[in-house]
Amino acid sequence: MVDRSGLKALPQATQQLILQLNELFVEFVGPIGWDLSHDIFMRCAPEAKFGPAAIRRYVNELSDQLENVADKRTFLQRAEKLLLQ
Repeated sequence: MVDRSGLKALPQATQQLILQLNELFVEFVGPIGWDLSHDIFMRCAPEAKFGPAAIRRYVNELSDQLENVADKRTFLQRAEKLLLQ
C-alpha cells in the first residue's frame, strides 16, 4: 500500500511524479521500496516544500539505496526520463 500522506500538500503533477518514481524504485528493490521511499520522501520534503531541487535530491537519495552499480545507473536513467516528461 502506498502512503500518500506526505504528498497531500503537493500539486497533483508533483504527486504523480513522486508516485512514478516510487514505482520505479520498487522495481529495483521490491516491496520494501514503498517503506524506504516514504522515509526518504519525508526527509526530502520538509514542510511540503518540494520543488525541482528537492525532486533531484529525492531521486539521488533513492539511487543511493541501490548497491549494484548497473542498477543504480539504470534507475537514474529511467528516473531522468520521468523528470523530462
